[in-house]
Amino acid sequence: MGGWSIFPRKSDRKTGRIVRACIAELFGTFSVVFWGAGAAMHADETTKTLHLAFGFGIGTAVAAFLFQDISGSHLNPAVSFSLFIGQRISLVRCLLYWIMQFGGAALAAALLWVFNTNVPGTLALRGETVTASGVEAATAQWQGFLLELLGTMAVVYTYLASTNRFRDLIITSYSYPVALGCVLFLVHLLLVPLTGCGLNPARAIMINALGNKLEEECWVYIVGPLIASFLGAFSYELIFSFPLIFNPRTNKAELEADGKDEIKMEAVVQRSAKNPKHDDLVLSNKLNGSIAYD
Repeated sequence: MGGWSIFPRKSDRKTGRIVRACIAELFGTFSVVFWGAGAAMHADETTKTLHLAFGFGIGTAVAAFLFQDISGSHLNPAVSFSLFIGQRISLVRCLLYWIMQFGGAALAAALLWVFNTNVPGTLALRGETVTASGVEAATAQWQGFLLELLGTMAVVYTYLASTNRFRDLIITSYSYPVALGCVLFLVHLLLVPLTGCGLNPARAIMINALGNKLEEECWVYIVGPLIASFLGAFSYELIFSFPLIFNPRTNKAELEADGKDEIKMEAVVQRSAKNPKHDDLVLSNKLNGSIAYD
């Protein structure tokens, strides 16, 4: 993008692409929350962690694959915020995605409540419990905050790395869904017993609000992911996404070719705007190196 922007590209607004992208985020986030939390609807305490890990891991991977060429499949306000911080999307697109993501999560939570008033996936820090081996210490709020922050940073790094335009020779269109599903599975295995594993403010707020379980610790699942978005985007873009700074041997011809690709991308978008039936969004995304740039 070359700096932060307020509004999406004019070509997106003229062709209605931004509208389709918002609808994709609504459906995608709905799918993630419904199938992810629903997978644990009939699980007991001994199997709940695996059910949630598989549910959110596979469910998110499928949703990301379905909508990645339309909206970028953020599916998470924390991811959208990180892309704004990284100057990849505009402020308006970020806010519109947030509205759709919270709306999708609310619809999913409401539908789950219809089937089971005890909605699975409700988040809470682990309280003090007595076991055969003694008393297990509770997860303090500051510990939960750090766990949610680190878990969300893993998700943010996965998205940024999977859509890094400087890695187009080693990544494919399947990289993001597969990588995201894997990282969510692993993070859920660690965090579900400790915090319930939020990582997604839309899911955390909507599921807990529907169950009337918004406790004082709810800030952990909002502030943690948002700070992780900022730290993850800033550190990744600064350290890993600018080889010009850290690799003085970068081939000049490659840089010139990259500049030509940017010009070609703009031409493709303009051609698509003139002829909506010939939608070259996928090609423009490939040239640009990341989905849903503004």
